[in-house]
Amino acid sequence: MPIQNINADELRELIKMKKGELEIIDVRQPEEYEIIHIKGSKLIPLNEIQMRMDEIDFNKDVIFLCRSGSRSAIAAHMTAASGRNVKNLGNGICECYKKWNGEDLEIKEDMIGKYF
Repeated sequence: MPIQNINADELRELIKMKKGELEIIDVRQPEEYEIIHIKGSKLIPLNEIQMRMDEIDFNKDVIFLCRSGSRSAIAAHMTAASGRNVKNLGNGICECYKKWNGEDLEIKEDMIGKYF
């Protein structure tokens, strides 16, 4: 299946229009997720994706994300290879942080400077 790469603006629009119909999967490590993540996203680190595929609701629009889009692209390709239709947040949560002014994000302000 082809993978659709989306940007932060497109994800923001999807969150507004289809909030309950999205399955946002964050493939970073738990300590990264703790610093900043999208509200309602689910943490499944990249090295656990294959083992935890049954935790992903493929009846929804599935969007993978990471810090910059690299790890999530790997997860998206692995998942698409099994015949699933998925999206990848191309520039990752970095772009969301820069563009969203904190909306739809959970941020630990005291740690964010160490992450970006």
